[in-house]
Amino acid sequence: MTTQAPDNYSPTTLFHWLWWRVCCLEATPTGFQSLFEKVAQRTRPDFIKVRPYGRLGDRKCDGLYWGDGTIFQVYSPDWLKQSETVAKIKEDLAGAVAEWGDDLKKWVFVYNTRFGVGPDVPQILNGLRREYPNIVIESLSSEALWETIRENLSVQQRAEILGAPPGYEHLFMLPGTMTHDVEELLKEGRFVIIHDILSPINIQNAIEALKPEKPFGPPLYVRTPSYEESWELAAQFQTEVVEDALRKGRDLLPKFAVFSLAPIPLAIHLGYLLSDRVEVMPFQYDRERSTWCWDESRDKYDKDFHIQGMPSVPIDNPVDVIVRVSLSASINPGDSITAAGDCSVQVDLSVTNPDVMWLCHPEQLTLLSKAFRGILKEINRFVPNCTGLHLFYAGPTGGAITLGQAINPRMTPQVTLYQYERRQEPRYKRVLTLE
Repeated sequence: MTTQAPDNYSPTTLFHWLWWRVCCLEATPTGFQSLFEKVAQRTRPDFIKVRPYGRLGDRKCDGLYWGDGTIFQVYSPDWLKQSETVAKIKEDLAGAVAEWGDDLKKWVFVYNTRFGVGPDVPQILNGLRREYPNIVIESLSSEALWETIRENLSVQQRAEILGAPPGYEHLFMLPGTMTHDVEELLKEGRFVIIHDILSPINIQNAIEALKPEKPFGPPLYVRTPSYEESWELAAQFQTEVVEDALRKGRDLLPKFAVFSLAPIPLAIHLGYLLSDRVEVMPFQYDRERSTWCWDESRDKYDKDFHIQGMPSVPIDNPVDVIVRVSLSASINPGDSITAAGDCSVQVDLSVTNPDVMWLCHPEQLTLLSKAFRGILKEINRFVPNCTGLHLFYAGPTGGAITLGQAINPRMTPQVTLYQYERRQEPRYKRVLTLE
């Protein structure tokens, strides 16, 4: 996984890289071969492990891709001496040619060394390429093998080889192995998602807001690459991180707590990824009180929603629909029309007094979800041939997460999301599509 600062930094990848280095440094010759086999099998399922068999030995092959004639020879001595390495390469390649004949198309020398190979080894490989012009001859170091792991294997596959990062062991449990302690933690705990793209979030403040519940394991940080360079890349990053977490925690039926300071389109997209199939509690940062805790002293807050513009009779023609949700400020219809076009159906969901401090109680999110789902249901009813929904949202990030959860990809037409900038023209820019 990647994060925003520093660029491309991932604690999980760092853990796996460090553990890979330890495994390579301490591996016996057979231990490194086993590591290589695990990587090769997960990189390509058609990899075939080869073991020595009586007097036949291994026919100078430690593994192969039979379909394309690729044979691997693994070498991991305690000390990699140049003379022994050169002799090993020549002997194993000649033996492989004798054993496999014309079926051998590619020969890969896989090696593990603490300090690199001697200067004659690359020269010997080049000489062998001239000697065997019909065979592709390559070398693959343990460092290059790690790059294969980094680029081609998912976090789940890496964990199967190198173990789960500290604190994530509960996400990799086998069915039927959940302990009583983990069950109890799940009852009173939530997975914490920190979505701090615009501004850092103090994790201690988030944990304080979560009480009396507790965080279950370390927080999951969702920090996208620069969305200003590519909204699609940022959304793709979120998709990979969230879907990986949902897949690994599916059997645990986890609950989530989301703390988000992110651009509205990415907050809606995050809620869309989480969906309503898991229990999610979005939190909202109170800037006046400088806290994520809900203001329990308030017994009065705005619960009323107003819906305007819904058709009263079915529209059979294929049309796009604009939906404006005004919670922190009233959205100018002209701005949305400039961005999306003058759609024949335009629906407004608003509160009595839009304000940046509108959201102060979690019940408001429940009511917002109910109202927005009602709109989507009525659109399906009255605009059965809706070709697309343009969603304009002016409100808190907690509400954006809630709206995203309400969008069902099987029931809702594709949804286009817009980013608002007061000083640009037009003020709303189309940035993402949920479909």
